[in-house]
Amino acid sequence: MTENGVIEGRARQLPPEYQQKVLDYIDSLLLDIQKEKIVKPNFSWAGGLSDIQDDVFSLQKKALLWRDTDEVSD
Repeated sequence: MTENGVIEGRARQLPPEYQQKVLDYIDSLLLDIQKEKIVKPNFSWAGGLSDIQDDVFSLQKKALLWRDTDEVSD
């Protein structure tokens, strides 16, 4: 008998209120698995532009130009 068959067979032996508890527990396990897959940001990029001496407005203008032309130049 496979593990799925064992789980189903044992769950069928339980009273309905316990079957609901089993379903709730399975749902909580599935949520835990989904939470493990989420990668938290590490902010390794922080301070990456600290060496740039331009003011905010010139950087914003350059960013708009780079976005529109797909070219990066100073």
